[in-house]
Order: sequence, then structure tokens, then C-alpha cells
Amino acid sequence: MKFKTVLEGQQAIVTDHLGKVELIVGPQRVFLYRKRLTVLRDYTANRREYLVIHDKDGLVTHKPGPCQVFLNPYLHESIKVEPAIILDGTQLLVVYKKSHDNVVTRRLVNGPQVFIPEAEEWFHEFTWHGPSPDDKTKIVKCQRKFTKLTIIPENMYYNVTDVRTQDDTTLTLKIMLFYELKDAVTMLTMTHDPIADLINALCADVVAFAANLSYAAFLGQSSDLSCLKSYPQLIQRAERIGFEVNKVVYRGYQASSQLQNMQDNAIKSRTQLRLNTEVEEREQKLVQFRLQREEARSKLKQERQLSEHEHAQALDRMTQEHDLQLASLDHHQNVELTQLDTQAKLELEEAKNKSEEDFLRELSKLKVDMTKYLVNQHHFEINKEVNVVNLN
Repeated sequence: MKFKTVLEGQQAIVTDHLGKVELIVGPQRVFLYRKRLTVLRDYTANRREYLVIHDKDGLVTHKPGPCQVFLNPYLHESIKVEPAIILDGTQLLVVYKKSHDNVVTRRLVNGPQVFIPEAEEWFHEFTWHGPSPDDKTKIVKCQRKFTKLTIIPENMYYNVTDVRTQDDTTLTLKIMLFYELKDAVTMLTMTHDPIADLINALCADVVAFAANLSYAAFLGQSSDLSCLKSYPQLIQRAERIGFEVNKVVYRGYQASSQLQNMQDNAIKSRTQLRLNTEVEEREQKLVQFRLQREEARSKLKQERQLSEHEHAQALDRMTQEHDLQLASLDHHQNVELTQLDTQAKLELEEAKNKSEEDFLRELSKLKVDMTKYLVNQHHFEINKEVNVVNLN
């Protein structure tokens, strides 16, 4: 006989000698006589967790947190704390649920959210091809295992090996593929491994592209491998399984060691020729530049001489025009002076004649014989001129 105390926040079960079980919820003081007290273990889940409760009768219950449940060994088989599924905005879950009439339904749970499944629900676990940990260009079967499906654009590197050209040259082509999931329902219906489907379609298109070209023609047209029109099977297969191919990038190729050495030597020779050509072009451009500068200087010199000659001609023309203007001015002045002199002489002669006329008129008034006077005057003038001539 003894007393036991069950504290507040605790639970316990009391079993008597007959096997009868009683649940005790604390705080409580229990008297034990031919009884056994067992403190129950508690399980607690926070807001991002839930409890998986397995009952003795096989019933499974999921209880979202925050919560607390005590494990009663007479009622519960087990209790387990499980984390909730945290989805961001780029993820979704494929959830299956079995109803009471054994009908399984499927639904998509999109993020962002904290998802807690029901007891009758389970997740679709994807098993896809994925890049090898040692080499990202090698895709390994069953490498990616996950339940959260990403719905944002993704990319992968892949090397398509053993690609033969028309002239039987073996190459390894390096491809980078950008793709995006568009329809998850179509993907779940049409394929169980979309990466494998995309890789197979990509290899088929690359092999078909190279098979119709010789090695030299392939080198000239290899840039077409970065165009989506070169991948009809890839685009068709992606649409059929709910994906979209956004872009394909051709990253180059790799050949056998012997062919690669030949190619390297050819590249080296072409590079050397290109360098020699560039040097020759630079020298030719330098010579051409010098000739152009010489021609420009010669043209500038000719233009300067022509300008000087035109300037001298302009000065001569201006000098001649100035001389002509001076001569014309002198001529006009001389003409004006002559006119003035002639006019003065005429005025003087006119005044003299008028004076003589007045003189003769006065003599006539004095009764002088004008005929005799004029004859004598005429003889006087003649004698005067004769004397002047003799003196000369």
C-alpha cells in the first residue's frame, strides 16, 4: 500500500490485480493497493509538425500541431512525430488518397503552404534520371528521387556520344538543354521518367542531324544545333509529356585523339595563316594610309599653290582695275579741264569781240570812217605777225 502523485500536465494508468485499467489525469494523488501505476510518455508537435497515431485496432490518425498526445499502451500501438511538408511557390506535391470504397484519387497540392497529409493519403515518389555526382554531363538512371515536383525552368548538361557523320567520323557533341514543366497531369499520365524521354529524343535529333553531313560540312553547320528547329523529335516528345523546351545550346564537340590532333594542327595552321594575313593587311593598310596622307598633302599643297596663284591674280586684277580707275579719273579730269579752258577762251573771245564791237560802235558814234580804221587795223596785225616770225 502506498500513495503516488501524478503531476499537473502528466497522465498515468493504474492497473489492478484483476487487469482493470484506469486513466489518471494529473494533478492527482492516487492510493495504490495491489495496483501498479505507469506514467505515460507524451508526444508533442509544433506548428510545422504532426503526430502519426497508430491505434491497437489498426486505425491510423494524423493530428496536426500544435498538439500533445500521451501514448496509452492499451489504446495505441505507436505515436510518431513527423515534420510537415513545406512547399514554396515553385513546388507541388502529387497526393493520392484511398477512400472507404477502395477508390484511389489523385490531386495536386501547389505551394506555397505547409501541407499536412491525412492518414489515408500518400505522396507520389518520383524516380528520374539525374546527373552523375562525378560528371554532370553523364545522366544516371534512378539518380533523382524526390516527392516535391519543381515547376520552374530547369536545365541539364548532356554529352551525346558516338555520333557518326556521313563520312564515318565519330564525335561526342556537348548539349545544354533548357526545359520547363507545363502540365503535371499530362506528365504523370504519359511518362514515369520525363528526363529519360527528353534525352532519348535529343539523342535521336542530334544523330539524325550529323548523319546527313560530312565532317567538314558539320563543322560549317554546327551552329544550327543551337536552333530549336533542329530538334523536331525533342519538341514533339516534350509537348506529349507535358514539358516545353525553351532553348538548346550547342557547347561544342569532342573527337578522337587522332582526329583531334589533326584538327588542332589544322586550327594551328589556319590561325597562323590568319595571323599572317592580319599582319599583311595591317602592312597594306599602313602603306595605303601613307599613300593617302601623301596624296592628301599633295592635294593640300596644290590647293595652297592654286590659292596663292588666285590671290596673285586677284591682286593684279585689283591693281589693273585701280590703274584703270585712276586713268579714267585723269581722263575725265583732263576733259573737264579742257572743256573749262575752251569755255573760258570762248567767253574771253566773246568778251573781246563784244568789247571791240562796243569800241567800234563808239567810234561809229564819233563819225570815224570804219572802213579805213578796219583796213589799218588789219595791216597792223599783219605786220605784227611778220615781226614775230622774223624774231623767231
